[in-house]
Amino acid sequence: MIQTDDQMLLAQQCVTNLRRILLEARKVHSQQDYLRLAEPILLEVQQREQEILEYLSSGLEEPLAS
Repeated sequence: MIQTDDQMLLAQQCVTNLRRILLEARKVHSQQDYLRLAEPILLEVQQREQEILEYLSSGLEEPLAS
């Protein structure tokens, strides 16, 4: 769970790195091998992106101070 801006920025960097790994893997692996390799990485990307969205949307329920 992301609790600080620094943790959110780190999570974004991790997602960027994982995407870069997937892009490179597509170039050197067969489709079948890539799908096996990519599945857990894509799940990790999805989870981290969800955590980022949850962090960024936290506090939206509270009214803005006037």
